[in-house]
Amino acid sequence: MIGCALACRAPAQSSAPCPEPGAAVDAKFSPGQVWTYYSRETEPAATITVLKVETLPKIGVIVHIRLDGIRLHNCSSGPEPREIEHAPFTREALDRSVVKLIRTGEVPSFQEGYSRWRHDCGGVYTITVAEMVAADERTLNAGMGCHS
Repeated sequence: MIGCALACRAPAQSSAPCPEPGAAVDAKFSPGQVWTYYSRETEPAATITVLKVETLPKIGVIVHIRLDGIRLHNCSSGPEPREIEHAPFTREALDRSVVKLIRTGEVPSFQEGYSRWRHDCGGVYTITVAEMVAADERTLNAGMGCHS
């Protein structure tokens, strides 16, 4: 992950198990909240939904989010992703990203992405949400053979 703190090592790199995140309660972020954030100019209606709040000893509070209303431009004219179903951020990175709480509702399903993150001993983003979306778009297009 670009701009991330490693939650643990990938299993192939170490025989040590991934640290188990603990449940956390945060004064600002809680599951089901939908926030606006400092999105890219091309995505003015993009939102963040808080999925889960956890903690890891070396990282601190981790806020798992879903993004809706984005548009990852595809240089090959193929499908353009409009959402990211799971992305873990440090609390500080998310705090730098959000603008306004717009509602609280049900937590959408995210178990598949979360389980993959746990299985892979995934990292946690320390950059802003908009920076992560831009990095994902660059990665998508690099995979299509396009150059920025």
